[in-house]
Amino acid sequence: MTAEPAHRWGSTLDSVVVYAQGAVCHRLARGSVPPDGRVRVTGLPRSLDPGSLRARVLGTPGVRVTEARVEVEAKPLATGSPDELRREFERLRDAYAAAEGRRDRQLSLIEEVSALHPVPPARKREDPHRRTPVDAWLELADFVDERLTGLHTRLVELEEALGSVEHELTVAADRLARTSTDAPSAHVETTVCAVLTLDGTGDAEVELELEYGVPGAVWVPTYRLTHRQGDGSGRLVLRASVAQRTGEDWTGVRIALATADLRRRTDLPKLRSIRIGRRQPAPAPSGWREPPAGLADLFSGYEAAGPGPATTAAPAAVGAAPGPV
Repeated sequence: MTAEPAHRWGSTLDSVVVYAQGAVCHRLARGSVPPDGRVRVTGLPRSLDPGSLRARVLGTPGVRVTEARVEVEAKPLATGSPDELRREFERLRDAYAAAEGRRDRQLSLIEEVSALHPVPPARKREDPHRRTPVDAWLELADFVDERLTGLHTRLVELEEALGSVEHELTVAADRLARTSTDAPSAHVETTVCAVLTLDGTGDAEVELELEYGVPGAVWVPTYRLTHRQGDGSGRLVLRASVAQRTGEDWTGVRIALATADLRRRTDLPKLRSIRIGRRQPAPAPSGWREPPAGLADLFSGYEAAGPGPATTAAPAAVGAAPGPV
């Protein structure tokens, strides 16, 4: 038995408070509360801090949020079957070969037309001088120039088409190389949503406010002082430059600025005890301490063994002078 999927609500970004490091975003979502009270609010950025998610109901008494958590949904991108990708790759390969052939033929035509130039017939020594047909030579030059202009224009079009087909062929070859029949695709699409549990009147339309923190946002103040010579006063203008890489679009969103640090430590301080009365000097440390328990039984085994064997004195060395030991 599987649980029914939660109702999906869309959300819109309403306001942002930018701190010295990081920002707090507020989103609004509206919808009807399902009978089971489970709602899935979409549109959240992937950079949000899961521990900072807060949710509350606006303007609807009797309905409250009892649980809020962040979930990440992932699904593989539609890449097609390997057979389809292989057929697409072969089609693009043939198209690339055809485009390359058209480009090469155009280059051959350009070389042929560029090689056109007037060649006078060979003159024998006894032949008289002939007048050069200047008009014919100029007409040939004009024809070659006009023809080359059209050929080069067509060559640019063919090279652009060849580059486009080459790019598509490269993409198709990469997709075909990364596709496998026994392993899922590594390219997945992830979306972040907030799963909420509402407690209250069923089938009622409510408005929710979601609050969460995101890193990657900062603002910098800029001051501009204008003063005219001879005036006794000036004008100081404060401007703020906001930069963010949170993955959200802040266009048309109300933005507030704060100089506090969003990620400052909030540990509770340790309060020392306070004693009222006359201060007593601290006692001096003593080196005496009570012996440990069981010290009397430490040598019981030695005493139970009795006296040790008698030992004989070693003989004095020959020729040693008597004297005290």
